[in-house]
Amino acid sequence: MIKHILVSVDGSENSDTALTYAAYLAKKLNAALHIQHVIDVVFLENPFLHDLSGAMGFEPFVDFSGKVSSILRQRGKDILAEAEATCAKAGMACTTYLDTGIVTKEICEREKLVDLVIIGQRGVNSQFDRKILGSTTEGLTRRLTKPLFISPAQFHEINHVLLAYDDSNGAKKAMEFAAGFCKDMNIPLTIVTVNKDEKVSLTILNSVTSYINPYGISADTQKKTGSTETVLKSMMDSGPYDLLVMGAHGHSRIVEMVLGSTTEYVIRNTSKPVIVTKS
Repeated sequence: MIKHILVSVDGSENSDTALTYAAYLAKKLNAALHIQHVIDVVFLENPFLHDLSGAMGFEPFVDFSGKVSSILRQRGKDILAEAEATCAKAGMACTTYLDTGIVTKEICEREKLVDLVIIGQRGVNSQFDRKILGSTTEGLTRRLTKPLFISPAQFHEINHVLLAYDDSNGAKKAMEFAAGFCKDMNIPLTIVTVNKDEKVSLTILNSVTSYINPYGISADTQKKTGSTETVLKSMMDSGPYDLLVMGAHGHSRIVEMVLGSTTEYVIRNTSKPVIVTKS
């Protein structure tokens, strides 16, 4: 059950879409909405300020740190004020937070008292990032313990959910979330498993169906073969699905360093929102 939603905003277009999704879901689920902006401590560190001050023609360290801090704080206040106004237009109340620190760490701190975290697929600095997936989003996908909703560039209402299921611990966590989410939203769920062994696929789908049935939601299952990431991307691109729910695997050191290839590929390449749960 989702009763508290946190969205992190940074003034980018993706962030604006993430806020739209957050307000939309908060209204649908009758949940409290929390909006956070983090002043990135990297921009306040001395080596960065030294380089920046020289580039801008200032004498290094002549109260430049204080000036940058003041500018970033005012910008953060403006971003939160605009977000609050957007929510007010949508008829949603919200609570705002202006934090300073390492962005992923500050969001992880705020997640402790919420049920769902929402963030844009790319952030305000994506044009300077060689990676397709924003570094903050990538870090949060690895580190958050609560479900993470990764918003694409464009907003669409959520009317049908696709659950990727492979009977792993991560998938079971995703199954639990998807069942409750679809029940609360009163929307249908499709469960897909990708496996070359049809007997194994049937066993997996029978297991998940047994779990889903008591929720009383409209649900169907599909068996697929081939590359899991290719199948999921194709289904999201061409099917009626507005949201993909999938699990990431555990908190091992390897997972912290290298996100599972399927999860990472789908997040990077789909134009639909993805919710990632952790086991």
